[in-house]
Amino acid sequence: MNKKYLNVILFSALMMGTAGTFTSCKDYDDDIANLNERVDAVEKGLEALKNDFGALGYVKDVTFANGKLTVTNASGTPVTYDIPDTNTTYSLDVAQNGNSVTITLKGSDGTTTTKEIKFTDTDTKFDASKLTYDAKTGVISYDGQATGVKITIPEPAKATVVKYVEDGIVLGWQIDGTKLLISDALPITSFEYIPEKILADWGERVIVFEENSYTEKVIAKDAVTKGSKTLYMPNQATPQYHVNPSSATIAQLAEEGKPEVLKKTVEQVTRTPGNFIEWKKSEIKDGVMTVTLEADPTLFEKDKNKLDEIALQFTAAEAKNKITTEYVGVINKTAEIDLVLTDKEVTVLDAKDDKCHYADSKADAIAQAALIDASNMPQITNHHLVQNVVYSQAIAGIDLNELVHACDIKAAAGHKYFDYAAHTNLTLSFKPVDYEVNNTPQQQYMKLEGTNNATFKAVNYGDVNESCIGKAPMVLAELRDSHNSDALVAAAYIKLLIVGDEAAEPEEDITIDETTTVGIGCNNPKLEWTTDDRFMSTQVYTFTSNSNLKALSKEQFHTIYTFAGAPVAGYDNKGAWTVTETINNVDGKANHEVKFVLNTQPLSAGQYYAYGIYQRTTADDDLNKVDNSRSYPMNVVIKYVVNVNAVNFTATSAERVSNAWNADKTAASIYCQTPGTGNTTQIVGDLNELFDGGKVVFTYSSEFNATMYPSFVNTNMDYNFVFSEKNKKAVRGTVTGVDGTKYQLALNAAKTELHAVDPAIVNVTNADLTADNLVASLSGTNNKDVKYANTEVAKNLLNIAKRDAGSFYAVMDIEYFNGCDQLVEVTNGEFNLLFIRPVNVSANADKHFTDGLNVGDPANTLNLAELVIFNDWRYDNELNSFAKHLNYYKYYGVTKIDCPDLMKVQTNWGGKGKRTLAEAFGEEQAKKILSINSKVATPDGTTLPDYGTISYIKTSKAEISSYELYIPLTITYTWGTIVEEITVTVQETK
Repeated sequence: MNKKYLNVILFSALMMGTAGTFTSCKDYDDDIANLNERVDAVEKGLEALKNDFGALGYVKDVTFANGKLTVTNASGTPVTYDIPDTNTTYSLDVAQNGNSVTITLKGSDGTTTTKEIKFTDTDTKFDASKLTYDAKTGVISYDGQATGVKITIPEPAKATVVKYVEDGIVLGWQIDGTKLLISDALPITSFEYIPEKILADWGERVIVFEENSYTEKVIAKDAVTKGSKTLYMPNQATPQYHVNPSSATIAQLAEEGKPEVLKKTVEQVTRTPGNFIEWKKSEIKDGVMTVTLEADPTLFEKDKNKLDEIALQFTAAEAKNKITTEYVGVINKTAEIDLVLTDKEVTVLDAKDDKCHYADSKADAIAQAALIDASNMPQITNHHLVQNVVYSQAIAGIDLNELVHACDIKAAAGHKYFDYAAHTNLTLSFKPVDYEVNNTPQQQYMKLEGTNNATFKAVNYGDVNESCIGKAPMVLAELRDSHNSDALVAAAYIKLLIVGDEAAEPEEDITIDETTTVGIGCNNPKLEWTTDDRFMSTQVYTFTSNSNLKALSKEQFHTIYTFAGAPVAGYDNKGAWTVTETINNVDGKANHEVKFVLNTQPLSAGQYYAYGIYQRTTADDDLNKVDNSRSYPMNVVIKYVVNVNAVNFTATSAERVSNAWNADKTAASIYCQTPGTGNTTQIVGDLNELFDGGKVVFTYSSEFNATMYPSFVNTNMDYNFVFSEKNKKAVRGTVTGVDGTKYQLALNAAKTELHAVDPAIVNVTNADLTADNLVASLSGTNNKDVKYANTEVAKNLLNIAKRDAGSFYAVMDIEYFNGCDQLVEVTNGEFNLLFIRPVNVSANADKHFTDGLNVGDPANTLNLAELVIFNDWRYDNELNSFAKHLNYYKYYGVTKIDCPDLMKVQTNWGGKGKRTLAEAFGEEQAKKILSINSKVATPDGTTLPDYGTISYIKTSKAEISSYELYIPLTITYTWGTIVEEITVTVQETK
C-alpha cells in the first residue's frame, strides 16, 4: 500500500496553503535543491510526512470543494490546502555567492522569475527557514522582507473528488482524473512481543495458555451461590505485540488479522501438532495488537527439557507480503479459578481487595446507602459500591460493561485481576432487578438496551424532566461461559444511583441593568422605578445574554426562582434603597414587579444603584419541573442604576443699583450711621439694598433643564450673602492694622463670620475663632444684614485709611441654592464690601506758627481742637463738619488728640524733602522746637472740647523763611485710634 504521492497535486497542496515555509535540506552554503526533490522524499518516512502535513500522522479522509483540498488525519483533525491550479507546479531554486543570493521561481507553465538579494556582509549565511510564502498575495519573502519573487494566484480550481476503496481499504482519491494516492497508513513492518511471563529455570519469555476450571454458580432466592458442577474453560492465551508503525490498523492485515501459527521446539525437535493452537481474534489499539489463541492442552510438549515455541505470521491485506513475529515459548497451565465481579477500581496493576466486590445478594445491595444531597450530588455517606451515574449520560445511555471488572479469589495472591474480556467464551450480560424504595419501584426509572442488555438508560417517570434523579435502579450482572452451555461463572447485584450533572455547573449570575439619569437634587418626592411585565418578559425571563440558556416562561421562571427579600452576599447597594417585589393580578395573570425606591436625600453627583435579586430554589420538586433547571444561574439580578449629573448650568444675579456701587460695580461700601435720633455709631448695612428692587434675582444659563433639575427651578431656590473663601491667606495674603499689626482673615463654617487671626497659624480651626478677633458678621434673611464688629482687632483694621484711600474691605459672594442646600455657581456673585472709617482728620490751614516771636508768645501756642478739622465719613459739606456741629464730637466720642512722640515730627527744613527734626536741626535743637500738652476731653456736644495745646518754642538767631512741620497725631474716638499726619506752617521771621 505504500503508493507514491503524485507530485503535481501534493506540491500544490504544500505551496498553496495559507503560508508555506521553504526549508533547505543541505548546508546553507550550497544551492538549495529544487523543492520537487523534497516532495518526492515525502515517501521516505513518517517523520517527513508529519513535517509536511502538520503532524497528520496518516491520512484518514480527503475532500475537495471551492478550491480547497481538506486532508483529515487519524485523530479527525482536518488540514486545508488551497488548490489554485491543477496543472501548474512551482519550484524554487536558491543559490548563494558571497553576500549575494539569487532566487529563481519556475512554473510548469514555463514562467520564470529571478531576483537577487544581498546581505550586508559576506559572513552572513542564507537561512532557508526564513523564506516564507503569502498565499493571499503570492509574495515570497526572506526574513519578513519581500524578495521580488511572486507567484501568480489563479482563480480557484473546480474539482471532483473520487474515493477509491478496495476490500475496505482506502487506496486513495482522484481529483478530476488525476489520482492522489495517499495510503491509509504506513505499512506494517514488524511486531514486537510484550512479555508477561518468564519460565523458571529457562529464563525464557513465554506465552501461558491457561486451562481454567471453575465451579458453576447458581442464583437462588435472589442470591449468588456455588453449584456442584466443575467445568473447564477453553485453553486460551492473549499475547500482545507492539505494532510498528504504531499508527497501523487491523484493516492492513488480511483476514481480520488472522495469522498462521508457526511452531517449533527448542533443539529443533519437531512434532506434528495437528490443530495444536487455533486463532480466535486479533485487534489493534493504541499501537498494541492483542491476539486471542486457543490451544489443545494434550498437544503440549511433555518433556521438561523441551519447550514449544510459536511465531505468528500475518499477511498484509494489499501487498500480500508476510510479516512474522519472533518465536516465543508456550506452556500450558492448569488452575482452578473462582471469579467475583468487582467495580472498576480493580485493575491489572492494582487488584485491590474484597471491598471492591459487588454484592452477591439482592438484600445486600438493597442495604447499600444511595442518596443525593441538595445539589443532586451523592452523599458522602453512601456505600462505596453504589455506582453514581450522571443524569445527562444516563439519559443518553451508559455502557455497563465499563463498570464491571472481575477478580480471581482462588489465585495464589488471594485476589487477582481477571480479564474476562480476553476470553472469547465469556460474556457479560445484565438484567433489571425489581425492588422498591419508600413504596416506589426503582426499576421504572431505567431500561436496558443493546447487546446483552449492556446499555443502561435512565427514564424520567411520567416524562417529568429529571424526575429520575435520586433514584437507584438495580441490575443483576451475569458472566456466562458459552463453552459450557452458558454456565454461570460469576454474578453480582449492582445499584446505580442517578445523580445530577456535575459537569453542568450553574451558569454565572446574570445581571440585567436598567439605568436612569437625573440631575442632582433634593429627591423629594423620592425617585422610584418599577419593572413592568414587558420588562420582565423581554429582559428577565429570556436570558438573552447567555446563549447556553433557553428562555423561560413566566410560570417556569417563578417556579424555580424566588425573590430575595434579604441582602445577598456580593451584591451591595450604593445609597439608601428599598427594593420589594409585588405581584399584580392583571387579567387573571400574576405579574411580578420589582419596585426600587431611592431613599438617599439629597442626591449628590455620582452613581447610585440597587439590586433586585431572584434566587434559584433548592427544592428538587420545583427544579424537576423545568428542563435543565440546575444549569440556570443561582442569581438573576435586576440592577437599577441612577446616574446623577452634577449641575451643568450657572446663575447670574440681576442688576446692581449703580447709585450704590463704584463705577464698574465691583465694590460697595458700608458706613457708620450718621447722627440722628436713636442712631448710634454702629457700622451696619443691608446688602439687599445694593440690588435693584431690594433683592437679588437670578437667571440661568441656557443649559438649564427644568425636567432634569426640578429642585433647581427658581421657585425652589434661595440665596445668601457670604464672606468669600478668597478672604483667606492662601488667596489674599495678610492684612495690616493701623498700628502695623498683620493678620490673616478666616471664616467660620457657615461663612457668616469674618475673623482676623495670627498669620503664623497654618491651619485655622474653630478654636482659633473667638469673639475678640471677630471683624464682621452676617445675619438675617439672606444674610443680608452686615455688621462690623466693635473689637480691637476690627478697629485696628477699620482705621487703616480714610474713605477712598484704601479702606479695609471684605470679599463677598452670593450663594444660590435649592431646598437641600445644593449650590449653583453664581457667575457675578463676587464683590468687595468696603468698611468706611467714620471720622476723617485734616489740618486747619488758618492755624500756623511764626518764627522769631518772643519766647512764650501766645501766638505760637495752638489749641489742638482748633488745629485739627474733623469731618465724618461723608464727603465735604456742611453736614459733616464737627466745627458746625459740636454734637458730633460727642456722637463720635472724640476724647483725645495727641502726638505721643514729637521726635517723629518731620519737616522740609533746608529744602531736602521730609526729614525728622533731629535730621534737620540736630538732636539737641530738635527737642526744643515743639512741646505738646494733650488732654483727655469729655465732649458735651455744645462746646468745643479742650484737647490741650501744642507750642512752637524755637527761636532763631537769624532771619528765616517759612517751612513746614508734619505732625503725626493720634485721635482717640469711639472706633479706636486714628493716626493722621497734619501739616502746620512755620511762617518767616517777622
